[in-house]
Amino acid sequence: MDFILSKHAADELNKAGRSQIKQEWIHRTLTTPEYLDQDNRTNTIRVWKRIPEFGNRALRVVYNPDTEPITVVTVFFDRGYKR
Repeated sequence: MDFILSKHAADELNKAGRSQIKQEWIHRTLTTPEYLDQDNRTNTIRVWKRIPEFGNRALRVVYNPDTEPITVVTVFFDRGYKR
């Protein structure tokens, strides 16, 4: 699945502590999520996937499915993910 980063997502990845998030992990989360939730208010889709290489923490990726390629709105490790 091809994707681009929004300015916000790119800025978030450049923040201290988030620069460790790899593009491969984003791609993996988008293509094989453990959980998916659609937000009808913002017309975005939120997906989560645990990343074994990073202590099994859950990566959350929010994207706009209506763009081609899809646009990742934001990405971060979600401390609140409990599934």
